Amino acid sequence: MFNFTVAEDGRLYRSAQRFDSVMDRIDARLRQFSLLLVVLLVGVVVLNVIMRYVFSESLLWANELSRYLMVWFALLATASLVNSDDHLNVGIVFDRFSDRLKYWLQSTTMALYVVLGLVWVNFGLEYAISAGLNAEAPAMNFPLLWVYIVIPISGAFVSLFALARLLRLVVLGETESLETAYDVDQRGGESDD
Repeated sequence: MFNFTVAEDGRLYRSAQRFDSVMDRIDARLRQFSLLLVVLLVGVVVLNVIMRYVFSESLLWANELSRYLMVWFALLATASLVNSDDHLNVGIVFDRFSDRLKYWLQSTTMALYVVLGLVWVNFGLEYAISAGLNAEAPAMNFPLLWVYIVIPISGAFVSLFALARLLRLVVLGETESLETAYDVDQRGGESDD
């Protein structure tokens, strides 16, 4: 609709398609891993509840592990939501804009996400190394680096997924999702309505 003129048989177009395909596969694996984290989280919490109320013994490591699993899940799921544009938005306002303005807002937002993700990687890596190597999990006795390392990892995913969405908009010309955030998208997904 408003994309730059890019020949479908050109190198840029094919590269953008390949990158988008790779990012979609990574997103699928990331969602599977996030689901595994939630299943583990629920299992650990249920085990701790049973231990506490049936056996009157609380597992200290279970409280700690559930916190760490939740942090990993939240940050990785947040990154994944950038790829599918499933994050929270104000559709009632966005839907009133013209298609052209929607295109530029989404393109600008994705470009800002790329930059924000890179900043997230930079400061997250710095924090993970400085704080994570100097601290240890009290009950589980391992360096907190393994907990904090998800910060730069999720930042990298945010940047990569935002770049994939930006390429979808600008190079591949996939603007159908701009009509409404709640419409069935061009990837065959179902509407949330």
